[in-house]
Amino acid sequence: MNVVEKLDALRVLGAYDGGIDRALLTPQERAARELFAQWARASGFALTQDRVGNLFARRDGTRADYKPILIGSHLDTVPTGGAYDGAYGVAAALCALELLAARNLRTAHPLEAVAWAGEEGSRFPLGCLGSSVFAGLSDEATVRALVGNDGVTYAEALASPDGGLLDDVPVREDRDVAAYLELHVEQGPVLEQLGLSLGIVTAIAAQRRLRATVHGRSGHAGTVPMTMRADALCAAAELVLAFEAAARDVGDAVATVGRMVVEPNGTNVIPAQVTFSLDLRSPDEKKLDEISGQMHRAIGRVESQRGVRVEIEMLEKRSATPMTPALREAIARALDGLGEKHADLASGAGHDAMCLGTIVPTAMIFVPSIGGESHVREERTADRDVVLGVEALAAAIVEVDKTLA
Repeated sequence: MNVVEKLDALRVLGAYDGGIDRALLTPQERAARELFAQWARASGFALTQDRVGNLFARRDGTRADYKPILIGSHLDTVPTGGAYDGAYGVAAALCALELLAARNLRTAHPLEAVAWAGEEGSRFPLGCLGSSVFAGLSDEATVRALVGNDGVTYAEALASPDGGLLDDVPVREDRDVAAYLELHVEQGPVLEQLGLSLGIVTAIAAQRRLRATVHGRSGHAGTVPMTMRADALCAAAELVLAFEAAARDVGDAVATVGRMVVEPNGTNVIPAQVTFSLDLRSPDEKKLDEISGQMHRAIGRVESQRGVRVEIEMLEKRSATPMTPALREAIARALDGLGEKHADLASGAGHDAMCLGTIVPTAMIFVPSIGGESHVREERTADRDVVLGVEALAAAIVEVDKTLA
């Protein structure tokens, strides 16, 4: 199967009217891993998985003493996901290894296509979950104790026959790696506006994910006067707008509230508690510090004026991650060899490459997103660009292998 056919097979898993919902360690996401395993076995690649659900398919190199070059992305989606974010990088990694095998091109380094577990952070409160554990940034025991938004712990989900670890796949004990490459759809409009099909990522923006809990006071919607209320939802709404204003004021940064839970969630009951997510991103970490400062001043004001109490919990903090110059240069040589024009651009979206970039040389390649749309059902990339990306990735693997050797 070529990469377009693989994506077509994956896109039906978790599909519904609103897009694709393939949350980590669910039957739909496990089915995607099963497809990955099926394709890898059919191509003669050796499969392993680690204890948090990362899945690896290995093609040996000529040097048994060399650590592997990892190439991959993720198979999970946001609740309204599209067919390309993450899944393309996984399918393309396998296709690149198959392409090298078909052309009888053997690298010195072993090559491993990898499907990282839980990049999106949609079910459990940690983005880039699997790659974070692999890179040693998150403790495995702590991750196993995480509680998902459905009340299930990560350890319980891993053990479930519905969505857990795959049967008959050996457990990987080591975390050896020489370098990491990731092919991804851009998720933005830059390449399309430039009229280019390939981009080389310069850096990934810093990211912080927080959870805010507003504690108010419940009461009857018809009998408690407005002047005597401590409405948690009204306070939360004021804070959400304050966070948005802070990001606009600081500039070159984004702030997003994407999830909110209201309790007791009754039509005639004053909300007693509201919990909501906050996602902050910028290439400049000082700007995130500025937004955080404005955020805490807004919290103090709202607490004083509305008689509520606000708790803020930092769930995830990722520094800006520059891509490795030597690997970027190797990729540029590979793309030049294909006769393809390309551009350098930064990534505002987070990727598993953020975690791998803290331990090994790391680089990313982008292909265009039509209309810059992502995390929505309408997410699209032209078939030509999807196929070209695999060619570019295979050429980049060969060039990076030479560079490292």
